[in-house]
Formats: sequence, C-alpha cells, structure tokens
Amino acid sequence: METPEIGLVVCNSGASNTGLLTGLAALEVVRKLGSDKVGICSLPALANKIPRQVMLVKKIKRLIVVDGCRNECSRKILYTLGIKYDKYLNLEHDLGIEKLGPFTTMNYSKEDVEKVSSAVMKKYRKYSAKPSFLQHHVVNSLFYILIIQLLSAAMLLNC
Repeated sequence: METPEIGLVVCNSGASNTGLLTGLAALEVVRKLGSDKVGICSLPALANKIPRQVMLVKKIKRLIVVDGCRNECSRKILYTLGIKYDKYLNLEHDLGIEKLGPFTTMNYSKEDVEKVSSAVMKKYRKYSAKPSFLQHHVVNSLFYILIIQLLSAAMLLNC
C-alpha cells in the first residue's frame, strides 16, 4: 500500500445530506484521479485515536479537509489530534449547500455531488499545478539577486 500524495479527511456522515455529499464527492475525486494521487482517510479511526491511522495520516504530504456543515467535525477531530491540514472546504459556508438536518441522507442531487467534487478537485489542482512561466522566472530572478548580494557581501568582507 502506497501513501497517496494527498489525503482527503471528509465528514462522510450518512446522517444528513451534506455529510453524505462529502463522502460521495471524495469517492468521485478518487475515481477521477486514482488512489495513488488521492486517498480517503478514516475519520472514525482518527476520532478514536487509532495509532496506525493517525500515523498514516501524519505521513501524507498534504491534507484536504471537507466538512458538510457548521459543526466542522472533521476539522475539530484533526485539531484535537494536532494534525495540520493544507486546504479546507465547508459545504454550507463555502458552497452554500444547506444542511437539511438529521435523517436527510438521500436529499441530494447529482448536481450537488458534481459541485462538491469540482470544489475538491479545484483544491487538489492548486497543489499539482506547475508554476507558470512568469512564476518560474520571478523565482529565478530572486535567486540571482540573492547570489549577487551574497557575493557583494563576501567581497566587502575580504577587503
């Protein structure tokens, strides 16, 4: 089993429409990108502080956290464990998808799944995007300026 580049920590609660949407969207992202690039982390195992699962999540280079509602269960569990994440998405706050309450599991549409999976994919692409031509040259220019400054300082010290 290889550790994926990016881990998805999602609510995945089947108790409400938004909780279920986080899990369905995560499955869609893994289907599109492959499990070598993205993996779904076990939130119940993290909540129960299962050592192997906590260790695995800490080994993943980048984490995207997806919560379904204002309760922010996924984010809070990671906070409790001291695990830092890179990107965060909340369906209610960020996408305007209303949580309909408990026992509303099946109250979602294909469009909702697409909206959420697209938002997660967008967060993924921010990691995997190669620097633009301009970004590449700005970094190179800054590097050369630093070298010139270091050489100038070295020449002054030798005087």
